[in-house]
Amino acid sequence: MDKEITLKTLIEGGRDIKNFSQRELARRIGLSNTSLNDLENGKVQKPDIEVLRKIAEELDLSLEQLLKAAGYNAITTMLTNDEFQNKSTRDLKNIIKECRNFKYDILDWDSNKRNITRNVMADLDRVAHKLELIRDNRGINYTLENAIEDINKSLEELKDVVKKYDYSKLPNDL
Repeated sequence: MDKEITLKTLIEGGRDIKNFSQRELARRIGLSNTSLNDLENGKVQKPDIEVLRKIAEELDLSLEQLLKAAGYNAITTMLTNDEFQNKSTRDLKNIIKECRNFKYDILDWDSNKRNITRNVMADLDRVAHKLELIRDNRGINYTLENAIEDINKSLEELKDVVKKYDYSKLPNDL
């Protein structure tokens, strides 16, 4: 009897939070009001897992908690080592969205570092070439002071490359 009360409590609590009547939830998940009422009141011994999934998704409840309350302990045992257990579908969708944003952010960060490095390499290559011309007395209008200045500019640009990624941008749940 305890499992039916727990299932009833979970569903009713979720409906209360969402301000859904039993009829409204039944409509949203494609179930008759009578069937949802029977499920909530424990008249259904083993509720359909797909119905529980729809309820979890619609009410932002943990599917694992609903499955456990409905007596599907074997299935919930497989989920207990999951770092995302007890997360609602909405929570999981938000985590996925945050991970996508993180992925694009870190790719942009990495691309920017590579672009800076390429530019610095090209600048240093030009400085090296000009220094070779000075060494060979080819009458170039470029001094050692110019070279030192250009190298220092390149070193300044490299400071952004050696910075660590800002890990505070990682999704919270990872």
